[in-house]
Amino acid sequence: MATPTDQLKKKLLAMVDRDELVAIACDLVNIPSPTGGEKACADYIIGRYEKAGIKVLPQVFEDTRSNAVGIIKGRGGGAVLMLNGHMDTSYTGEEQYLPDRPGYKPKAVIDGDWIYGLGIYNMKGSLACFIHAAEILRRAKVELAGDFIIACVAGEIEKSQVDRYQGPLYRGGACGTWYAITHGAVADFCVVGEPTGMTLMHAHGGYVWTKITLVGDPMHTIFGHKRDNTINNMMKVMHAIQEWGDEYEKRRAKYGMPAHVTLSAIEGGWPYRCSRVPVYCTLYVDTRLLPGQQPLEVQREIEAVVARLRTADPDLVQLHVETNVFMNQWGSECSAEELIYKAVAGAHQEVHAKPVEITAVPFASDACELVCHGIPSLNYGATGRTRTLSGVHHHGGGQSDWNPKQGEHASISDMILTTKVYLTLILNLCTKTPDELGIKPRDSHAH
Repeated sequence: MATPTDQLKKKLLAMVDRDELVAIACDLVNIPSPTGGEKACADYIIGRYEKAGIKVLPQVFEDTRSNAVGIIKGRGGGAVLMLNGHMDTSYTGEEQYLPDRPGYKPKAVIDGDWIYGLGIYNMKGSLACFIHAAEILRRAKVELAGDFIIACVAGEIEKSQVDRYQGPLYRGGACGTWYAITHGAVADFCVVGEPTGMTLMHAHGGYVWTKITLVGDPMHTIFGHKRDNTINNMMKVMHAIQEWGDEYEKRRAKYGMPAHVTLSAIEGGWPYRCSRVPVYCTLYVDTRLLPGQQPLEVQREIEAVVARLRTADPDLVQLHVETNVFMNQWGSECSAEELIYKAVAGAHQEVHAKPVEITAVPFASDACELVCHGIPSLNYGATGRTRTLSGVHHHGGGQSDWNPKQGEHASISDMILTTKVYLTLILNLCTKTPDELGIKPRDSHAH
């Protein structure tokens, strides 16, 4: 016999509307929101909250950026669920050498079941699912026991201020989620809508970014030798770091995730004056940090590699060497014993009529910041990469939604299914008391 909750689910899932969902997703893509410039996108989302009667928690934290946090208040005494996702996009769309394709531009293009446009994959597709689900709840006048929080945040993309790259465009790395959860958006548990291809991503990676600089003496190239050249010497450092990285990648692997070490950027010399031996050369290294590992472990290992190299090479001894970490973000994981893990798996099973696939991917996620603040969190999102790239496969069949030549795109069918999973999850968690869920409520919730 169908219960009242079953009947309510059936009613709400029938309200999921393809055209409405697509319109929200296209609106989001059409509002440029690079890291540091998310405010216009936040204002659009807040406008939708206000129109739907969703309580807004104001969170402007820089002139050009703010979070869009909405709360559907329950009657009190229930558990608090957060859906979290970022508005900032991986690119501005104007970067040098980016392919001139719709998937890299902040202008939505619909092609059959696919939406192309900057941000739709990572992760405005899931944001559209959040918003559509919340508006359906309000339209249906659903009464919840606990609060439901939608946190559309700024500043998630893996970026950091360093050297001459300063300002909001370079301030990412979970700064929006940190601000959200330290300024009122508190929850018992959270689902982050990163691109997981509708798999339950129980663990993800973080990163440590290291800067290694060699500094020598200024001299004309007619007096210089290879031993004086910081670029020549940095090639030796690069070789040593990559050798260490190949070993580190295997030794630090976890849940099938490799701990990649990447030589990400290099700068040196004065390009406008090639008649001078490069006085400095700087190498920037990305080291993936997997759950349970600490940034200092990476720092000490890289420092040891450089120290050994300097001891063995007299050319490096004469140069000044600086090694320091300038950005780090932790990995995180969610235990299968956590209620949110079981609830997401259950909601997926209800909608798809089959068990959810469990995955782990080494890209960073704001789940790390949530977990560090005591909020059990995992990732479950509408889009996702192919198995050959990162262990996550696309469920819709046919065309993959990750293709570097095409840029970002998302399956509309998958977004519809994901909206239904989110609605099912909200009803399963937020219509029950903590006793019914078997948890102890927090002393304070978002206000």
